[in-house]
Amino acid sequence: MDVEEYSGLRVKRRIVSASKCKTGLQNVEFVPIQNVETRTKRYFSIHVGVKPSKDWGTIGVVDRCVSLSDFCVTRITDMRGSFSNVYITGKAFSQNQNHIGMGSIIAIKRPFLLRPTETHHSIGLHVDHLQQMWVIGQSMDLAQCSSYVRKDVRCAEWTDIRSGDYCDKHLERVCNYSKNGRMELAGGDSGFDIRWATQKRQSDGSILYESKREKRVDPIAKLFANTARAGRDKEAYYLKGKGLVAVDGSLIQKTAPSKKEATAAEKQELAEFLKGRRDPGAEMIRKIKGIKEDSPRTALSKEALDKMGIGIKSLTKEEEQAKKRSFEALSKASDKDDDDSQKKPRYVYL
Repeated sequence: MDVEEYSGLRVKRRIVSASKCKTGLQNVEFVPIQNVETRTKRYFSIHVGVKPSKDWGTIGVVDRCVSLSDFCVTRITDMRGSFSNVYITGKAFSQNQNHIGMGSIIAIKRPFLLRPTETHHSIGLHVDHLQQMWVIGQSMDLAQCSSYVRKDVRCAEWTDIRSGDYCDKHLERVCNYSKNGRMELAGGDSGFDIRWATQKRQSDGSILYESKREKRVDPIAKLFANTARAGRDKEAYYLKGKGLVAVDGSLIQKTAPSKKEATAAEKQELAEFLKGRRDPGAEMIRKIKGIKEDSPRTALSKEALDKMGIGIKSLTKEEEQAKKRSFEALSKASDKDDDDSQKKPRYVYL
């Protein structure tokens, strides 16, 4: 039996030999898919500290694949409830497009990271170069859930046949049905939890078993996941040269909001409001809205009115200060002329 060394996945119809796969990952740290999300979040964390190395890689099974003309969008899993979205473009896609499909085991090395459009979505992976990914072979254990959601409509989820023929949702439903007739199962569902148990060796050498349900859930992510908007939003990432691409392969085009045309009554109301106003804001609104106001006819030109300070031209800050100083100087001169105590006495000689 051919078992992949790093991930423990069983391989059939191997394409890349075990020695070449080991050579390709020898200079990078192998990160299981269940730890990819925790590692990638640290790259964009606001906390001060040393960022993890970019020399890392992972291996997973493709359980979703949308192939287009020049790129494909896949989701890789460890068949234990952990997933990562992977965008494959460039030479990585052109050289491997015939081997990428449902159940393919692919290795990812030094991927580029894609920021999600929503905070409650996970960070995506992007590979473009030939050295960043390769197809190891086909998974022996990936199988579609045996349950049916409706008559003649089979469940679309995929599972590991080594753990059973049902996905998480339908396995839990079967367990709940069994509780009604078996008293030994009525006290809990620990049998369901142990199916997804993972081993973690502690510092004292003992092995700690951690089930999927015991993993800590981020309360903020849980809050966003329960909103109505979260159900409508697609997971999407900005792909260089492509734009905003959703996980189903569709391109998301941003549409500009429609402009509401003002009615005749609204235009008339705005014109009445601006009537007689000569400040810069009012003049700008008139230009934007196309409102024309008849100014009173005068014998002087606009330049002459501006120089006299009674035109519609707005003054700069320096001009306002100069105008203020001029008025103050004129006021002082007028007060000086009116002060009789400082005038020299005048005499009339006969």
